[in-house]
Amino acid sequence: MRAGASLGLRIAAAVAFGATAALAVTLNRGAPVHAALASAKGQNAPRAAATRSPAAAPGCALSGLRISLGTGSRVTTVMTSYPLDFTNVSGVPCTLTGYPEVAAYRGDGTEVGDAAVRDTSVTALRVLLGPGQTAHASLDASLSVRCRPVLVSGLRVVPPGQLAARYVKRSLTACAARVPVGEDYLHVRAIQPGSGTGRASAAAS
Repeated sequence: MRAGASLGLRIAAAVAFGATAALAVTLNRGAPVHAALASAKGQNAPRAAATRSPAAAPGCALSGLRISLGTGSRVTTVMTSYPLDFTNVSGVPCTLTGYPEVAAYRGDGTEVGDAAVRDTSVTALRVLLGPGQTAHASLDASLSVRCRPVLVSGLRVVPPGQLAARYVKRSLTACAARVPVGEDYLHVRAIQPGSGTGRASAAAS
């Protein structure tokens, strides 16, 4: 009886060992597959972009911008178009969106005539400026006898999203009179990628 019981115990132990070994083999065979997938995911996972997207970059601060007025080109006998360039002189990307505020001024900083009204003929874009890149806004100036043309010292410019102004020195003719609505002297378009004078570029979103 003891011999039979001992033999039965040995058979049961062998069966249990075999089942455990089979389970271990199954688990071990699956492990490298999961490890390989995890390794592949780690290798192919996207890395952080070197440059920031337009949504992530902050608005351009006035202190980080160089604003310049290009040479005007005659559009009609009474209208001249000027490129107003905004160059990122900071060391980080930033964005410009919408319309700058523009007005003519005298040498003492006094505004002359009416400020530019918005020309909505182009779509307002969010423009990403990397360091050294330029965006522009087109400024159209119309003159007539009744607008009382006078020579001014330049333009007072407030970039989009800013409160402080930058004075761009440039002698040009402006209207001193307050003209009726719809007959405005200055019109400014929304900021667009690239330089209005063709010197640099920018990206839009």
